[in-house]
Amino acid sequence: MKNRSLLIFISALLCVSAIVFAAVYAACCSEKQSTFWVMDTISTVKVKGPGARAAAEKAEEITRNLDSSLLSRHSESSLTYRINKNAGGKVPAEYAKYIQTMLEVYEKSSGAFDFTLGNVSDLWGIGTDNERVPSDEELKEALSSAGADKIKVGDGEISFPEGVAVDFGASGKGIALDEISNSFKDCKINRAVVSVGGSVMLYGKGDFTVGIKNPGGEGYMAVLNLGSSFVSTSGSYERYFEKDGVRYHHILDPETGRPVSNGLVSVTIISGSGALSDALSTACFVLGTEKGMELCRAFGCEGVFIDGGGTVYVTDGAAGMLEITDSGYHLEGR
Repeated sequence: MKNRSLLIFISALLCVSAIVFAAVYAACCSEKQSTFWVMDTISTVKVKGPGARAAAEKAEEITRNLDSSLLSRHSESSLTYRINKNAGGKVPAEYAKYIQTMLEVYEKSSGAFDFTLGNVSDLWGIGTDNERVPSDEELKEALSSAGADKIKVGDGEISFPEGVAVDFGASGKGIALDEISNSFKDCKINRAVVSVGGSVMLYGKGDFTVGIKNPGGEGYMAVLNLGSSFVSTSGSYERYFEKDGVRYHHILDPETGRPVSNGLVSVTIISGSGALSDALSTACFVLGTEKGMELCRAFGCEGVFIDGGGTVYVTDGAAGMLEITDSGYHLEGR
């Protein structure tokens, strides 16, 4: 009788242990995925770990709040909208930090990354119902109000001449990823992949694989094998319109106000900072391959540059990360 009772007790204990193990396993391996529209693009979140649901919800909340309350140039509830309207004003420390980062890229790129081209972008209207080719006179006038060197930041304030339009379009997605990454430090998660348009955050231990879109077709032309990092791609294929057989894309040359035309079709930057990867992908596209690679080295980042002929140029560190999967592309010299 005692043996039977003991067997019943052990069986019950084993059942409880199995249930507990299953619960712990499910918690540790829980996964949450979500897709939403923000910052005028599609965003996706994929998180694994016991805090996956909370982390995914936090990621969406952060991105939406950043866009609506701080970074959007068009939303009246946004700080950027208000400072553009008032030619400056008081700003929180985090906002001043974003501006300082962009100013550093502006300076080191010799103006190739100019985040004050909002008025010029509006003339082109790319991605809106008002797409058109502006005249030389219109571009000249709009460019007269551009120039990030006109912006002054200090003592909790930002100031610039009336008519300047601060625009986070080429850095806001990376900024959002930086803020999301910081929030994940307080969440119980193991791994995460978050994308906001062409910017991606890889978070956690282990290896990740990221595809580089085929600029001339469907799917991916290569993959990057990376650890925890931030990856951003700027390409002439992303947003554009055609007029009289000419394609006009959204990456503008700060000197001419017209779409960059230097042979490049895609630039991908790998960095430890989302804001830098996002801003540098634009800056390097504008600069071209040689000067773009120099800028990558100046910031300690890696880059992949693709021209219209299918030639791929890489920084030294990116060579070991890249695997070309489309026969239509080849590394320089191969």
